Amino acid sequence: MPPPGTLLFVGPQELLLRRAAERHLDDLRRDAAAQGHDLELTDVRATDVRDRGLPDLRTASLFGGVRALLVREAQDLPAEAAAALADQVGDGAEAHVLLLATGTQRIQGLARKVKAAGGRIDVAPPRDWEDRKWAALVAEEFGRHGRSAAPDAVAAILDHAGLDVATIAEKVAQAVASAPPGRIGAKAVEAVVVGHGSRGSFAVADAMCDRDGAAALTLLRGVLDAGDDPVMVLGALVYRLRSLVAVAGRLDPSAVGLNVSAGQARRLQGVRRNFGPGELSRAYRVLADADRELKGGELPGPFVLERAVLEVATPR
Repeated sequence: MPPPGTLLFVGPQELLLRRAAERHLDDLRRDAAAQGHDLELTDVRATDVRDRGLPDLRTASLFGGVRALLVREAQDLPAEAAAALADQVGDGAEAHVLLLATGTQRIQGLARKVKAAGGRIDVAPPRDWEDRKWAALVAEEFGRHGRSAAPDAVAAILDHAGLDVATIAEKVAQAVASAPPGRIGAKAVEAVVVGHGSRGSFAVADAMCDRDGAAALTLLRGVLDAGDDPVMVLGALVYRLRSLVAVAGRLDPSAVGLNVSAGQARRLQGVRRNFGPGELSRAYRVLADADRELKGGELPGPFVLERAVLEVATPR
């Protein structure tokens, strides 16, 4: 059992923060049970702390158990409470403190002290193009319900939920609730889950550059249904095409204002082979025409985008 301390989980997705904290709490429960104790958990929001104040963290459990305090939305902690917690970091507290925050701007002093003590844990969702990590996240969500899912069921969830963690959790729960016993397949998902979610504009760009027109259009419609601005979607398509050209031309992406990781660069080297002579130049012209049409034309934005995506995705 680790000694009581303060952990700060930071990331943009509240559900992922909660999941990370739950894994740590499960470890504490197992360690406590091995010593014949229970875990006494106090679960509060920052607004609760504002109204009621912090519980006493320096007093051991009356029943000999292990104490833990979970504070959600910790980025909204009152200044007094944040200062009090900072004073107790590594200073004899008898409770494990888990703070979940989507940002640290308002609790900078507390965040710095926890980080200095080695207690900051950054929790981020996979990036748009990290398909394997998204698939693993969906599979893990099925596992939380005690079920396993076939790869086609995982793909179906992503098609319907997009790259939104909360929606993925919702769709998995829907599928699990009605699926027959055994491994869950795509049919069980399609029977109860409806709608197409947004997998992100860069997922559209990747499908387009993979020359998979059908997938690119499906993803594009999900992005637009989710309310993304067509101009912003086009910006992602152009950015991915520029990245592809830079990598194919062995340019330094950062020198032309692009942020391309080493892993993504390796992938783009392979994607370059999807385009024949002159096709990348043609793709640039297609997207430039779409930009002019979106900003000054009369055709509906979704139609302009669909036409452009299909033209680039279709080999000539």
